[in-house]
Amino acid sequence: MEPQWDESSVQPQGARCAQHSTRSASTVCSRCGNYACGQCRRVGGDGLEYCSLCIPRMVFLAERSDRFWANLVDQLVLGLPWLAALVVILLFAQLDRPDRGIGLGLFLAAAGTLAVAGYQLHLVAQSGQSIGKRMRGIRVVRSDGSPASLGRIILLRNVVPSAINAACGLFSLIDALFIFQDDRRCLHDQIADTKVVKVSANGR
Repeated sequence: MEPQWDESSVQPQGARCAQHSTRSASTVCSRCGNYACGQCRRVGGDGLEYCSLCIPRMVFLAERSDRFWANLVDQLVLGLPWLAALVVILLFAQLDRPDRGIGLGLFLAAAGTLAVAGYQLHLVAQSGQSIGKRMRGIRVVRSDGSPASLGRIILLRNVVPSAINAACGLFSLIDALFIFQDDRRCLHDQIADTKVVKVSANGR
């Protein structure tokens, strides 16, 4: 739902909207500097005001809470096949056939994990979004805003940090704490030269 603006609170006195010359301007776009009327006025994710032409081109950093929930969803999704496997093992144990249950359960866990991982890779390669990030409307891009390749995301953003954490158990904690900087980039973002941004209205 679009916010409703009150054109009576015109800030640039006497100015006219760059897109609607018959309308009085109510703000100045923080990106292009053009005047915008109430119909064209938008508030970006940074709290500043923009015109309707500039807002689709803007890139806003993802909220820390969105990154947290996206990561949690991704972890839960990977755990679902193992939960299903546990249910199967318990069911077969009730039928006094535990060996068959363990075999089938492990097969389901392995196949399910591969299926989820494959789907995640497809999403990341396509849009820089995992299942969790897609649900929260955020995506991974390069620090300059350009698309991040699948190899960069997998190798530099995941494999290298995991290897460092294996050598130094404190890395994960320090990595997570870096998100509280102004640029909201964790250590793995800096290693991969990436950042996480909100998906704009046009899906980019």
